Amino acid sequence: MLYYFIFSILATILATLFGALLSKLNNKMPRILESFLQNFSVGIVIGLLFFEMIVEALEEGTAYFADNKYIGIVISVAIILVIGVLFFLLHEMLHKISNHHKEDHDDDEACEDHAHTSELITNNENQIVASILFLGAISIHNIPEGLSLGTSFNISSNTIPYVGIIFSIALFIHNFFIGYSMCASFMKANKKFGFSLVMTLLSSLPAFIFSIVGYFVSVSDSSLFNMIIFSISSGTLLYVLFIELLPQIFYKYKSKFSFLFILLGILVSILIIFME
Repeated sequence: MLYYFIFSILATILATLFGALLSKLNNKMPRILESFLQNFSVGIVIGLLFFEMIVEALEEGTAYFADNKYIGIVISVAIILVIGVLFFLLHEMLHKISNHHKEDHDDDEACEDHAHTSELITNNENQIVASILFLGAISIHNIPEGLSLGTSFNISSNTIPYVGIIFSIALFIHNFFIGYSMCASFMKANKKFGFSLVMTLLSSLPAFIFSIVGYFVSVSDSSLFNMIIFSISSGTLLYVLFIELLPQIFYKYKSKFSFLFILLGILVSILIIFME
């Protein structure tokens, strides 16, 4: 539990804090380093999701339905799909509320950031409204992230939770950039740094709170219960990956080395999984 407590705070609250502090200093890191960190962290998430979390959900399902393992597989996959669709619908509702495509009406347009408010922040005269929308969107986005983070610490029975630690590192990088962007958006709205910092840190609380929920509800000897928890975590992480992370990578942090950086993250995560 000590590992969980330290790394969950590091990946959520502290990561966001460090990003916000960097926005105050206004020190931009080299573009290639920024691209590497974002792409590498996404590669780690991809590796852990497809080679560990989904596999764990399917294994728990087949263990519970030992007489007919296909029932367990079907139920696990169904839960993953339902949860992913539910978060997607929530995403679309927020998308409509933010009026992201109010002027161009192009529903196929790629959105650069999680909150779908990059245009609002730059074009809308009332930037504080855009910043608050950003805050709300990121807070919602952090719910599935936190749930998956807490669950990842109980995937392995090893003394050192390698999967949880490497997932924490990936989320640290991810939330560092979120903290930077959000705090900068509030300061662009002529808000003082103290206010901007507090609002930015508030957005990280759902991730930390739901990581606690994910951690404690996944501590169970019941294969049925674990199947449900790991399937829910997998579904939420699929949403985060395909609706939030990958669009950012290809439209904001893309470089000619993106594929190599992502591949490196995947290989590192697989190496850690199979070295447990």
